[in-house]
Amino acid sequence: MRYRSKKKEQEYALRRPLVKRLLSERPHCEACPVFAAHDKKLTYIQNASCDIHEVVRRSQGGSILDETNLLAVCRSCHNRIGNYPQLAFDLGLAKRGKKT
Repeated sequence: MRYRSKKKEQEYALRRPLVKRLLSERPHCEACPVFAAHDKKLTYIQNASCDIHEVVRRSQGGSILDETNLLAVCRSCHNRIGNYPQLAFDLGLAKRGKKT
């Protein structure tokens, strides 16, 4: 397992309660309606959110603590975002940031 610096560990300690709060405040997947519109579905099931997705990736300078950079998503949508990154960029579910 990789070692985390004290600074990163402090950041993750702040993130854990943030994730818990966001999932309770945003109980439904925020990506389901976006994918449904893209797929031209008139009806769809908006799944329960269980993951937090960073719109701007950490490697691109995205913050794991900035609520404006976080989406509450279901596992299915999170997988789709990861498996089809260009589609995620096209739909606004992912953005390029400034690489640090």
